[in-house]
Amino acid sequence: MDNIQIAIIGAGPAGISAALELKKLGYSDLIIFEREDEAGGTPRHCGHLGFGMFEFKRVLSGPNYAKKLSKLASQNGINIQLKSTLTKIEDGVLTFSTPNGIKQYKPTCTLLALGARETPRSDRLVSGTRSPDIITTGALQRFTYLQEIKPFDKAVVIGSEIVSFSALMSAKHAGIKIAAIIEEKSEIDSFCVIKYLVKYLLNIPVITNAKLKNINGEDKKVSSVTIFKDGKEEDIACDGVIFTGKFIPESSIMQKSFKDFNLNNYSLNVTQNFQTNSESFFVAGNALRGALAAFRCYFEGKKVAKNIHDYIRFKHQSQIIEISADENISWYYPSLLDLKSPIKKHLTTLRLKNRAKGVIKILLNGRVVSIKRVHALPFLSINIPWKDIELKVDDKIRLEFVKD
Repeated sequence: MDNIQIAIIGAGPAGISAALELKKLGYSDLIIFEREDEAGGTPRHCGHLGFGMFEFKRVLSGPNYAKKLSKLASQNGINIQLKSTLTKIEDGVLTFSTPNGIKQYKPTCTLLALGARETPRSDRLVSGTRSPDIITTGALQRFTYLQEIKPFDKAVVIGSEIVSFSALMSAKHAGIKIAAIIEEKSEIDSFCVIKYLVKYLLNIPVITNAKLKNINGEDKKVSSVTIFKDGKEEDIACDGVIFTGKFIPESSIMQKSFKDFNLNNYSLNVTQNFQTNSESFFVAGNALRGALAAFRCYFEGKKVAKNIHDYIRFKHQSQIIEISADENISWYYPSLLDLKSPIKKHLTTLRLKNRAKGVIKILLNGRVVSIKRVHALPFLSINIPWKDIELKVDDKIRLEFVKD
């Protein structure tokens, strides 16, 4: 077992930017562990433009953005261990499966920047045929941009989050026709203007208030899907199905290894310093909340690096208050408040499960200390500052949303 100062799990935007910042702060005994065979994270699979504008003042494609991150890490002498999958965390010891066998490390501090994944068909409980032609956006992007494979000719897209339109671009690049976009909710889970761009410019039907009931086919071949809308069933012919969105953190190792798991966030509870109850562990990027733009993960990585630096220097004894939230809130940060943290200004960031108008309240021991009226979209975060209040360890803080 090797002792190291800092371990970073994940070589995406958050992990690499944290390593670069820690290098500037004087840390050389650090390793990034990445399960894939290349660094760069999810942008490696996104062949379209739109990356790097805020970080590098240049517009890059996803693969070029990933290469830029990897090059910066190399130029700064950062050790990235590829094909290293974290399999266990126990008593602060990290166990990895690598091409050279099982390796163990005991870091002083660990940053979990594991990223996120789309919810696949298996987790959505959709019945029907089993086929390799039922994939996620990430798989489509790997086929299209990395392997230059056209997996099918005509597909149905399930879901209408922003990533769904990334799937449309990937499909167009591969020459795949999209038969329809299917959304369970009454509105698309993105900006309404996109609905009309898709419908009138790309000539793709967007079917809302529709539930995918079955995937039809034989011999592992997809022939159609059955949807349920307005009390009736309808079949849509296709030879492929693309499940998009419903991002969740890559949290299986966290859920297995830590008792302090937040089911609202599907991640570990973290303080305003991105620090967990297991104080030598920090979480940042999409491992904290599911999908977030690459540039936001990049800047969050820089921020968490400074908190790691403060922790290693001072190692103050935390005093933690847990924050709870009601069922309307799908994600919130922080989920813990450290009363001993040097960060005293309170700012809550959250997302709602559904598009809604109403009031968000922050309650301290049942008393409202902050209130904000919102017209919220589920994919956009809402920031709620609240005044500096003297808090005690036995205080109860809760977030609530009251719909109009």
